[in-house]
Amino acid sequence: MKGRGYFKGEGLTFDLPADWNLLAMAEPREVDAVQDIEAEVKRALDNPIGMEPLSKIVPSLENKKTVILSEDQTRPSPVGSIALPLMNELNRLGIPGEDIQVIIARGTHRHPTEDEIRDKLGEEVLKRVRVSVHDADDQDNLVLVGTTSRGTPCWANRLVAEAGLKIGIGTCNPHYFAGYGGGPKIVLPGISGREAIKNNHVWIRDPNSMQGIREGNPLWEDMLETARIVGLDMKIDTVLNSQKEVYKVFAGDVEEEQKEAIEALLSIYGVTVPKMADVTITSGYPLETNLIQSGKAILLADAVTKPGGTIVLISACFDGAGPMMYETLSEKPEPEQVIQWIAEGKASPTGGPMASRLRNLLKAKTLLVVTDGLTTEQLQDMDMEHAASVEEAISRVSAKYKGPDVIVLPVGSSTFPYVEKEADLAKAA
Repeated sequence: MKGRGYFKGEGLTFDLPADWNLLAMAEPREVDAVQDIEAEVKRALDNPIGMEPLSKIVPSLENKKTVILSEDQTRPSPVGSIALPLMNELNRLGIPGEDIQVIIARGTHRHPTEDEIRDKLGEEVLKRVRVSVHDADDQDNLVLVGTTSRGTPCWANRLVAEAGLKIGIGTCNPHYFAGYGGGPKIVLPGISGREAIKNNHVWIRDPNSMQGIREGNPLWEDMLETARIVGLDMKIDTVLNSQKEVYKVFAGDVEEEQKEAIEALLSIYGVTVPKMADVTITSGYPLETNLIQSGKAILLADAVTKPGGTIVLISACFDGAGPMMYETLSEKPEPEQVIQWIAEGKASPTGGPMASRLRNLLKAKTLLVVTDGLTTEQLQDMDMEHAASVEEAISRVSAKYKGPDVIVLPVGSSTFPYVEKEADLAKAA
């Protein structure tokens, strides 16, 4: 009996013990990549969801300064292949290259390297337009454009605030507190000031701030309101297949296009399992950057793992734990304490929410991490266990359980697993 997964972006297989009961190899539906990305982007731009096309918007603009907001290196979509046909369309409509700027919307993630920017945008984009990286702490380049109904001060990148046309490019994926990635996240946290991000992210304490929920999720609703206040004119989101290739492109009003992108995402990555597992093996892929990003796979696995169970994460964690993640978790705080630290600036808005969720998870479950990006000592300091290989992890889990029910999530950071009865109830609702 074989299991499957990914490590450092490469597929791997591993043997499962004969006495293990494999409930599900919960893999996404295989879909082909779009053959002509340029044509797919043009289709999306010509028929935007919930808004008029750019051909009707651009001619009436008094201020034609345009910003294209790009997701950063922690996300897998090929922004450059989307940005190029978008730029061509903007040029065709009368906006010259010197009036277009790309801004890497990194929120409080680490600054991307030159190679990472090149990989994300491609050489041609870099040659044709100016590219800058947002800095959430550069107060001179932030402007307060309003306040949300929940009291979040909308400190935004000055170039974005002053632009006449604002377009974001990102990826739709499950997100553990914003419901889903993509949509308004390109603005908050993407190009927002740290004060705005902290104010927003403390809403993680609300029970509706979780994966799979938009409406009624105060954190997502605050993000959406911020995107409206800042004036995001259009959002473009990709849905990728399991090989990180573009399956479909959605463009339009930030709320409406995200809704349709989510439907496409769930048609690929929404998978049912017959019941909760004793052991869930999940890959951090396609978000192996660090423990914060791969933690999304952990929390998706948590939803189908019994209390007292074990989650095995397979992830490169190329950047280790991520910004202030180790420093926070090694103090072994209570989950609510971490949220307070976010508000005080002691915990990072990037890693703090994940740290809070993992501290809660570790109260009831064991987390065993297969990685070479973190040491055994670092993981032990964070109340986690380490294995140098999948085989070592399986051997240690086998010593703990006899005949366990097991689920394997090969594309863990994108896959939405549901227990079948819950899925039936969701459909009925």
